[in-house]
Parts: sequence; C-alpha cells; structure tokens
Amino acid sequence: MPYGAFHALFAGDVPLRVRYEKLETAAAALCEPREADYASLLSTDSGLPGPDFYTRFKRLHSERYYETLGADRHRMLRLAEKRQLAAEERERVYAHYLRCAAEEACTHSV
Repeated sequence: MPYGAFHALFAGDVPLRVRYEKLETAAAALCEPREADYASLLSTDSGLPGPDFYTRFKRLHSERYYETLGADRHRMLRLAEKRQLAAEERERVYAHYLRCAAEEACTHSV
C-alpha cells in the first residue's frame, strides 16, 4: 500500500505522530510486531517502507539492525541494506499470514 493512500485515510489536520501511532496499533492488532510488522507493507515510490519502518525495526530487532550496520553503528543504512531488512520483514509478514490462513484464524485477529 502506498504511503499516500495511508495518509489519505486521515483528515489533513491529523498530526503525523497520531497517524503513525494508529498505524502501529492497527499492525499490532494483526500480530505481535516482533513476530511480523504488517506496517512494513506500506511503501514509498521506491517500493521500500519509509523511515518509520526502519525506526521500528531498530527498536524491535536491534540485534539484527546493528548486525547490518557492522562496526560503524552511527552510519545510515545503505539502499541495499534497506532493501534486505524490508524484504526480511515482509517475508515474516507473509509467513505469518500463511500460518494464520492455514489455521483459518489468527490469535491476534481483529
């Protein structure tokens, strides 16, 4: 889902902080975010998630995030690294969905 479509769900005066809080709440209702972050399915024009995703990824999977950065923990992620982390998270989402579909119900369903 493009970020533009996500933001179109809100009135123009709704602050970004509130929008992203609602996004995280909705994603968490589908699944524990450490298991699979459904918000990772949002995408910018590049097809990658926005900065909010990488901030969440760093918080939820700090070991993996810092493993990717290597020795220089203060540098920004490279494009290839962003693609890799996004692909890993989206694979977790797809795997979670498939498990839920096989069970015909998720324990965290809305």
